[in-house]
Amino acid sequence: MGSAFFFFALMGIGVSAAHAKECSLNQSKFEALSSADDSQDYHQKIQKELILRKDLISNTLACAIEEASALKTDVDKLGSAGPERIWFKISSLLENSIEYYKLQLTKVPNLGLEGSRYFSKDLLVWRRGNYVPIAKTASNFIVWSENQNLFRAAQNRLDQISGAVAILKLIENESIQVKWNKASSIFRAALTENQNAKRGLENLDSPEETLTSIKLSLESLSETYKILYDLVVEINELTSKIQQSKER
Repeated sequence: MGSAFFFFALMGIGVSAAHAKECSLNQSKFEALSSADDSQDYHQKIQKELILRKDLISNTLACAIEEASALKTDVDKLGSAGPERIWFKISSLLENSIEYYKLQLTKVPNLGLEGSRYFSKDLLVWRRGNYVPIAKTASNFIVWSENQNLFRAAQNRLDQISGAVAILKLIENESIQVKWNKASSIFRAALTENQNAKRGLENLDSPEETLTSIKLSLESLSETYKILYDLVVEINELTSKIQQSKER
């Protein structure tokens, strides 16, 4: 049962770690800047609002660069462990986002008041349409890559139990046969969803669909471990009875 909790804990850690630092560019933040002190004359008001807008845009861009850089660092750590083609594609797209944010940052000093308004709106649209999907895909890649050790461990466990069942000739036991077949079937389902998630990452499919495949694969993997645990307990009980009968 502990394995099941571990799988879902890993899911939570993977997703939250990739989004540990998120930067938002809300229109409400800019609307608040328009309510400057009415005691100021029009020129002072405009100047103050422009300065505040530039500071807010610059700070948001600096935060976005830090956010994307941290995510790219996490992805690059997995470069040698995961599929190189997927890693390279996601890392390159994150690098493109970082360079885009850096370029936009150089434009801020030259913005006028009206230009800053359009600039912030365009930046928000670009982020939602370009950066957010790749950030979610990067997060999925991190979680998927870390999960591969769990799949290898499960396969090894299945192979070990299969050997024990064959050597002890326990496959003729109906209860063990049912559990073994069920564990094998559910593990195949886990592998199928794991491969679906991999293809989703390769093709840059909808991050939500890829994440669904990852979750389904972990749910099946968790169920596989639960059945294997019950199977081992039953095998141990049977072998103990066989040993006791030989000693009599």
